[in-house]
Amino acid sequence: MLPPVPRIPEARTLIEMDRYFVLHAPRQTGKTTSLRTLAAELTAEGDTAALMVSCEVAKAVGDNYAAAESLLLNALREAANRSGWPKK
Repeated sequence: MLPPVPRIPEARTLIEMDRYFVLHAPRQTGKTTSLRTLAAELTAEGDTAALMVSCEVAKAVGDNYAAAESLLLNALREAANRSGWPKK
């Protein structure tokens, strides 16, 4: 298996530029592994608190934007709680 982070070389550059990015690739190609590893590396470096959250949960509510927002905020809260970050 190839190291995960070098498979997404532009990601770090975009993050350093405070830019967003979307990662598209077929199933089972290592997207989640690469992003989790990158998030862990960024957080370990100390300058960034990286949190990985999937927006897939909001797909279930279609065009109900209020429900989608609520689901995404809950997903963010849950991910932050699981991250081990100190609570402030």
